[in-house]
Amino acid sequence: AFELLETLRWTPDEGYYLLERHLQRLAESAAYFDVMVDKENAAAQLAALAATLGGSPQRVRLLAAQSGTLRCEASPLTWPVEARELRIGLSQTPVDSSDPFLFHKTTHRAVYEQARRQRPDCDDVLLWNEHGELTESTIANVVVERDGELVTPPLDSGLLAGTLRAELLAQGVIREAPLAASDLHPGQWVWLINSVRGWRIGRLC
Repeated sequence: AFELLETLRWTPDEGYYLLERHLQRLAESAAYFDVMVDKENAAAQLAALAATLGGSPQRVRLLAAQSGTLRCEASPLTWPVEARELRIGLSQTPVDSSDPFLFHKTTHRAVYEQARRQRPDCDDVLLWNEHGELTESTIANVVVERDGELVTPPLDSGLLAGTLRAELLAQGVIREAPLAASDLHPGQWVWLINSVRGWRIGRLC
């Protein structure tokens, strides 16, 4: 059994970052997997947790069991994130772009865990699909610079619709385009983006 999962950043100043996008994504995944999740109940549970969090940034996980039962858990978060260049590897085996677990955030993470095991020397690992297209990292969406533009792979390559990714697309900061994994080269800069840790830069190793 697996649970649906949303991971959010909470800070005393901002509250939950991109909360509505997270709740909407949870609702869409719940509909796909036929899980009864009430968005208003989820928002209420997150608000109740926030009232207990005090004055330091937190990483909050909202989980929905297949029964529809919701639970929240918080852990301390260093924010802003330490400015450190990441070592980023490339997975050795492709993902299947039709795998539904790539499109929905859940506790079923076998594909991501396998990629991590393949490259224990790296901070994170980039995935690619059966067509040789770059998809995402094990915990973030990926952005590369191409012809002066910031580009991220399209959803149909087989990846999670990240909430920060969606926000940046809506703002016109990044745009979607297929990216061939074979175009990447050692030493290349790439950005990893997610709503908890924001933008992080790394080099392909």
